[in-house]
Amino acid sequence: MLANKKRNLGGVAPTLRKWRRSLSLYNLSGWLNPIFDLHAGGDRRLIFHDIDETRPELRTLEQNFEVIKTEARNVLAAYGRLPSYHAIDTDVIHSSGRLQRDKRWSIFMLTSFGLAPRAAPALAPETLKLVREIPGLYQAMFSILEPGKNVTAHVGPSRSYLRYHLALMVPTEMPPYIRLKDQHYTWVEGESVLFDDSWDHEVINDSPQIRVILMVDIRRPMPFALTAIARLMEMMAKRHYAARVVKTMDALLPPPDQMPKPQSVPRKT
Repeated sequence: MLANKKRNLGGVAPTLRKWRRSLSLYNLSGWLNPIFDLHAGGDRRLIFHDIDETRPELRTLEQNFEVIKTEARNVLAAYGRLPSYHAIDTDVIHSSGRLQRDKRWSIFMLTSFGLAPRAAPALAPETLKLVREIPGLYQAMFSILEPGKNVTAHVGPSRSYLRYHLALMVPTEMPPYIRLKDQHYTWVEGESVLFDDSWDHEVINDSPQIRVILMVDIRRPMPFALTAIARLMEMMAKRHYAARVVKTMDALLPPPDQMPKPQSVPRKT
C-alpha cells in the first residue's frame, strides 16, 4: 500500500509543480501581453530597438563601461563562482538549469524593482547608482556565462519591458551570440544593445572563457494608460518577486563585512 501511495504522489508532484509555474507572477504577467500589444505591435513588434530613440539615458552606462567592468571584476573576485540564476530565481529553471547542469548561467542581482541585496552597494556602488538613474528601471544584474554554457530557447514573460545588454567581458575566441527570433547578435566588449526579449531567444556559447554582461530591464515607453498598468504590475513584482529574489541573494552570498575592499575607478559624468 505504501509503495502505491508513493507512486501516486510521484504523479501528483509534477502536476503541482506545473500548476505552480503556470500561476507564478512570472507567467501571469504574460496574460496582459494582448493589451501591451496595442502599442508594441503584436507579431509585428520590433526585435531590436534604437537606444537613442527609446531610452537615451542608457548611454550613460556605456560611457561608464570601465567603472562597471571594474565592479563586475570585484564581484567575481569576491565570490569566485556565483550561484546559478535559477538558484536565485526559480522561475528561470527551464532556461538556466535543465541542461548542462555542470555549467552555470549565474547572476549578481544589483537591484530588482527598487530593492537591492546587501552585497550590491558593497561591491558595485557606482554601477548601482548608475542603473538607478535610468527612468523606468525594472531590474539590473551582472550576468555571467561559464565556458561552454548555453541558454536554451525561451521567451520573456511580458511585453511591458525591454532588455538592455552592455558587454563587459567577451571571449575573443568563438565569442557567444544570442539568437532573437530569426536574427543574431554577437556581443562586443564595450558595446550595448536593446531588444524585446519576449521573442523566442537563446544563447549559443562554445567559448572556452567566461562571458560577463550588465543586463538591465526597463519599462517599455508606452502611452499613459498602458504605463499605468505596467506600474501596477511593478508594485506586485516588488512585493511578490523582488522581495523573494533579494532575500535569496542575501542568504546565498556572504554579508558585506566578509568581502574584500573593492577596487574602483572614477565615474564619468
